[in-house]
Amino acid sequence: MTPRALLATLTLFTLSLAPGLAHAGGFEFAGPGTRALGRGGAFMARADDPMALGYNPAALAFLPGYQLQLGSHLIFYDACVNRPGGYDDSDVSGSWAFESQFGAPDSTDPTNWVNQPFPQVCRDGLPGPSPQLVFTMHPMPGLGIGVGILAPSGVGSGHWGNDDGTIDVNGRSLPTPTRYGLVSQELLLFYPSVGIGYSPVEWLSFGVTLQWGIAVVDFVNHTSAGAGHEDPGDDVRTNLQAFDGFVPAAIFSAHIVPIDQMDITLMARVSDGIDAGATLNLTTGTYGTGEVGSLRPLRTELPGTRLQTGLPMQFGLGVRYADRTERRYRDPEEAGRVTGRIEDQMQNEVWDIELDLVYTYNGAVKDFVVTPPDGAAANLCEADGTDDPDGCISRFDAPLPGQLPLPHGWRDQFSARLGADWNVIPGTLALRAGSHFETSGLNSRFQIQDVLPGMRLGLHLGATFRFDMVDFSIAYAHIFQWSETVSAADANYRHVAATGDVGQCEAVPGDDGTAYDPGRPVTDRGCYPQGFGNPVNAGTYAAEFNVVSASVRLHFR
Repeated sequence: MTPRALLATLTLFTLSLAPGLAHAGGFEFAGPGTRALGRGGAFMARADDPMALGYNPAALAFLPGYQLQLGSHLIFYDACVNRPGGYDDSDVSGSWAFESQFGAPDSTDPTNWVNQPFPQVCRDGLPGPSPQLVFTMHPMPGLGIGVGILAPSGVGSGHWGNDDGTIDVNGRSLPTPTRYGLVSQELLLFYPSVGIGYSPVEWLSFGVTLQWGIAVVDFVNHTSAGAGHEDPGDDVRTNLQAFDGFVPAAIFSAHIVPIDQMDITLMARVSDGIDAGATLNLTTGTYGTGEVGSLRPLRTELPGTRLQTGLPMQFGLGVRYADRTERRYRDPEEAGRVTGRIEDQMQNEVWDIELDLVYTYNGAVKDFVVTPPDGAAANLCEADGTDDPDGCISRFDAPLPGQLPLPHGWRDQFSARLGADWNVIPGTLALRAGSHFETSGLNSRFQIQDVLPGMRLGLHLGATFRFDMVDFSIAYAHIFQWSETVSAADANYRHVAATGDVGQCEAVPGDDGTAYDPGRPVTDRGCYPQGFGNPVNAGTYAAEFNVVSASVRLHFR
C-alpha cells in the first residue's frame, strides 16, 4: 500500500473514533499524542514525531523523511458531585402546582420524596478515545510540512444519573439533583490541520499550523416552566443539538538551538469561538403522569437556535537539554541514507530532560449563550386524565427569553510539565516518564459538572520500541484532581425558569434588567436577565483520570 492510500484509509478510521472528544482548555489535560503523554506533556521542545504539528510546527523542519503516525488515548474518567441539602430546600412542598411521577410533595411525610436528602451523582459513560493522525514530509533541508487530524486529549461525553433525569436510590426513583446543570452530553471538536516549519539557519526555525475546527454539540439538561423552585412537576427536558463547521485556529512557534545539546521553543495557539446553528428540543411535563393535576409530556422543536461561546488561548515555553552522542544533522534524511539508520533523538541521544511552562488564557470563556428564535415559547398541556396523548384540560405557552446565558467564567490556568526520555538501547528501545501540575480553572460561583478543570497532578510513564522503520509507543497516566467545594453562599449558577426573576439585575436608567446584554456577561455582572431561578450548583466536585495510549509511526525514505 502506498503512503497516500494508507493515509486515506487511516483518515476514515480516525474520524470513526472521533465522537466523544472535547475541545482544548478546560476539557483538556496534558498531553495529546502517546509519546507526549508518557513525558507528562513535556514535548514542546522535543517534538520529534509528527505530533510536532500540534505542539511545535517549527520542529517540522527537522523531521527526517516521510512519516505517518496514528495513535489514540483511551481515557477513563471518573467524576462525582455531592449537593448538600435535600429536595425541599427550595420550598417545593409549599409552592407546587402540578404533580409529577414522584407523587405530590408532602413535607409532613418523612418517607415522601421531597423530604429525602440529595444523593451523590456520578458520571457514567464509556472510556473516551482521543485519536491523532498525522503525515509529515521533509522535501528539502530546513523545510518540513505536516497534515493531519488532531483532537484534544479530553472526554466530552457522559451521563449523570439516568437518561430520563432520574436517579435510582435504595430501590426508588428520584429526580437527579444535578439535572439543571447537566443530564448528558456528547461533545466533539476536532481539527483538520496543515502546518509548515522552515529553518533558515541551523540554530533557528519558525512554524505555523492552520486548523479548521469542526464542533458538534448534543447537550441535555432540565429547565423549569415555573418561577424558579426545583419542582419536578414544572420541569422541562431541554436538548440542544448544535453544529459549527468552521472554528478557525492557528498555532505559531519558534525553535532555537543555542547549543547542540539544548532546544528552546516558544509557542502560541489562538482560536476563534464557537458560533453554531442549533435545534432546541423542549419536552414540557417531562415527569408528568397524564393524570389530572399533572402536565402531559409535550414536545416543542425550535430550529433556528444558536449557540455561542469563546474558546481558550494558550502560550508556552519549552526548554530541553539532551546528552547527545552525535552532532545534529542539517539534513538527517541524507545522513540516514549513509548510516542506514533513522537519525533522530532516539538514535543520537542517551537521555534528555524537558520543562514546559504553559499559560492558558480562559478570558474568552464567559457565558455560553443560547439564542432561541424570536418569539419562541414552550407549549404546555394540563393533562385531562384520559388515554388520549393529546388530551388536555388546557394548553398554554411559557415564553422563552430572547437569550439564555449559561455562565462558566473559567479562570486562567498555569501548567508546569516535566518529562524525560532514556534511550536504553539507542535506536531500538526508549523509556520515558514525566509529571505535570496544573492550577484550577474552576470558577466556584458558576461551576457545574459539564467541565471540571480543577487543580491537577499527573504521573506519566511510556516507552517506544523501534523495529526497522516502524515505531510502537505506549503510555499510561494517572491524573489526580483536587476536590473543590462550592458553598451555598458562593453558588450562583441559576437554572432557567420561565417565570422566574431570582437573581435578576437591578433596573438602571435605560436598562430594566430583564434582557441579556452580551457586552456585560453574567460572569462579569454577577446577575441574570429575567427567566432564572435559584442557584443549583452548591456542592463538592471530584474527578480523576486514568489514561492509556498507543501509537504506531511508519518511516518512509
